[in-house]
Amino acid sequence: GFFAVPWYLLSRSPLAHIHVQLFFSLLLPGVAYLAGRALYRKESAGIVLATVMALSPFVLFVGLRGWTGSGFTVLLLLTVFLAARKNRFAWLPLSFAIITKPFAVCFLPLLWYVAPKDGKMLHRYKQLFFVLIIPAVYVVLQYGQVGHVIVGSHEALNQWNVWQGPLRIALNLAHSLQILFSVHNYYFPDPGLTGPGNMMHTTPLLIFLGLFGIFSGNEYFDDRRLPLVFLVGASVGIGLNALLDHMDHFYMWAGILMLIIASIPVLLRHQVWVPLVLATLHFQWFYFYLNEQANYSLSWTFFLVPAVVDILFVVWCLLLLRQYRYRGT
Repeated sequence: GFFAVPWYLLSRSPLAHIHVQLFFSLLLPGVAYLAGRALYRKESAGIVLATVMALSPFVLFVGLRGWTGSGFTVLLLLTVFLAARKNRFAWLPLSFAIITKPFAVCFLPLLWYVAPKDGKMLHRYKQLFFVLIIPAVYVVLQYGQVGHVIVGSHEALNQWNVWQGPLRIALNLAHSLQILFSVHNYYFPDPGLTGPGNMMHTTPLLIFLGLFGIFSGNEYFDDRRLPLVFLVGASVGIGLNALLDHMDHFYMWAGILMLIIASIPVLLRHQVWVPLVLATLHFQWFYFYLNEQANYSLSWTFFLVPAVVDILFVVWCLLLLRQYRYRGT
């Protein structure tokens, strides 16, 4: 909403918020490429992460509903890019991500990871303090206007009644295992709530490979602290969701993004997984089409996006093959 205000003032369009989210969708693969390349210092890492984001329809197209998935993801990946480059403004996009969805706090360990090793603590971890300024001001303004913290678009929820009891939390955690490792899901705490939020928004192979990389950190990461960052971040992002009403893949996304980023070194080391990951990333496109066909008047042209990505992937493979053959001669 914050970024939609300038565009609304210029366009006066009632769809200004949707326009901005779709613009973020266009930016998403490019920002993912920059984030992957900067973090792992490999162009191939950027290409793989960009491909994963380009094949995530539940992130790219929920902006048509006015939901903030694409903008939220761009802010998180921009945080990764700036943090990997040790930019002093890495805290800024993370601040806006936190006020978009508070689950973004799971990226705070990344700012700890890139903090300078020398100097006074206040200087070393100043970005961790700066990142809280905008959310704090946001909360104060809410209290001043309505007398409580606004939880999303749900008027009946506030900072007190949004939390759940132990039984519901246990059910949510149980469902989180299903939602992380299954292509199709069934929301057993309340079957009537089964919907797009319970569908896998990425491939379970990336979840598996991300966890494998984290728990085999010495094999895939030069710095042993980075797997710890991913483990803590994913646990916080997904764990926070379990404390709320129900597990929702849209809300779990920040933690899942941590696991996706952690899977990149494993994919680059064991490239046999790359075509398998690419193939299973296509499941979401069929689920999204079946669920949203009527709402968005989707036609066969919707599948041009994964088709173009597939063609580009094949071209990339052929270029690499030609490069290897040239080196062999």
